[in-house]
Amino acid sequence: MPSHSQTPREDRIEQQRTGLRILYLIVFGLITVGVFNVYSSTVYRNIEGGLNPYSYVFKQLVFLIPGMLLFYVVKKIKPETLARYSGAISLFACALLVLVFAAVKTVNGATRWIGIGPVSIQPSEVAKIPAIMWAAWYLSRLIDGGKRITVFGEIKNILRRGNGFTLSSLKRIAAYFKPMWMPFCMAFLVILQPDMGTAGMILIFPALMYVIAGMPVVEIILGLIGAVSLFLVLALSSTYRRARLVVLWDPFSRASDLGYQTVQSLIAVGTGGIFGQGPGQGFSKFFYLPESHTDFAFAVWCQECGLLGALLIVAAFMLFIYTGLRLAARVNTTYRMLLVSGLTMLIGTQACINIAMVIGCFPVTGIPLPFISYGGTSLVINLTAVGMIAGAVEHSMKEEEMQQRRALAEYGPSSGM
Repeated sequence: MPSHSQTPREDRIEQQRTGLRILYLIVFGLITVGVFNVYSSTVYRNIEGGLNPYSYVFKQLVFLIPGMLLFYVVKKIKPETLARYSGAISLFACALLVLVFAAVKTVNGATRWIGIGPVSIQPSEVAKIPAIMWAAWYLSRLIDGGKRITVFGEIKNILRRGNGFTLSSLKRIAAYFKPMWMPFCMAFLVILQPDMGTAGMILIFPALMYVIAGMPVVEIILGLIGAVSLFLVLALSSTYRRARLVVLWDPFSRASDLGYQTVQSLIAVGTGGIFGQGPGQGFSKFFYLPESHTDFAFAVWCQECGLLGALLIVAAFMLFIYTGLRLAARVNTTYRMLLVSGLTMLIGTQACINIAMVIGCFPVTGIPLPFISYGGTSLVINLTAVGMIAGAVEHSMKEEEMQQRRALAEYGPSSGM
């Protein structure tokens, strides 16, 4: 509730400041947990391999530097300025995705990385933000132009005119889907790597923006049916993906091969109990649990910190989503609202999927736990996303404050009400 000494506008600005502080605290806390978890899950393998025990931690901390730099840069740039270059940024992301097949670095059968000396870049992670920027920009232009977000309505208008589907009318229908053009291109290139999980992440958030923008319920239902159908076709058309879906229902029946990762993850989570085995004391990371520092980092955390530690991480991400969406509702333009919503859900949904995968409720994918899983590209991209959220909110606050000052100068204190 606004105080008696504050106007509604001042109260809204203060709530935005508070929301940003909460986001910063959550991100700082998750990164701290991530650094500790990376050390705990890699120290043994480093010693066995004759490496520095802190080598993975050092690499993760090194990636914090470009991550924080991008966080600061994008926070200072007006969101609409970046949005105008969303096409060029998206094309750059597509170029990186194509380059993957030339500058090949294959891990576990997937071609997802570009190797540059000792550094590996994962372009599919880079593509997530341009997809959201592109979709938010073109959807906001449709909304601000007074157009309804409905393809059925456009088709009905065409039929009502009685002119049939002319080139002009088809262009209007195509314009409805323009926010999805670049996300579709990027998702297609990611599918070829193959990485169906990340391709889904690239598509789902632009699609969610249509819902936020006011898409009719019937079209939402049809869109969901189409998305599920596409998922099933892609999943069942590949022996590897089909096997993962089958193993999901009973991983213990294939505990020695296809279900090994899920079974070992469930063992790690279950043996943590309520309070955990203690920091650094978990045994599953000793070559029992594959990818213990990346995809299954949450399993290591659960084993060492128990149910209470797991609930702390879940609560942190839930608070992140809640705070981010509240901030999205308080920014002052349509584009900023869609951008902040999309970036918030990008981080929050990845966390939900990774946690669900670790506890055996989702097929094994390459989606990391934001800020906690080891991975330089993921860390940099997530920090960039938080910087863009902060930039949208801070620019909204500055503009609100300028309007407040102008109103006070022109009309006096009562104008802020």
